[in-house]
Amino acid sequence: MTRAKMNAVTWAALDVYAGTVEGQAVPGLGELLSREAPRLGRLKNAARSTAEGLGVLTPGGQLTAQGLAAVRAHVERLGLGSAGGER
Repeated sequence: MTRAKMNAVTWAALDVYAGTVEGQAVPGLGELLSREAPRLGRLKNAARSTAEGLGVLTPGGQLTAQGLAAVRAHVERLGLGSAGGER
């Protein structure tokens, strides 16, 4: 079974999350982002701007509370771990 393609805004938010201590503890997240990078990396700046407009990222590029909740839920849906890094 193939996974649906990730959209650029989700990738940008997960990329920021992967840079956090919590995100670094999620097994397979870095590999997933690396696989999607060739397709989505060129859209990174536009995706981050869109994520900011949607309230997922702050103007400084950090996750908002809404963004953190969204990426935790997405990580869980992907089967990479449970919300908040709990196992």
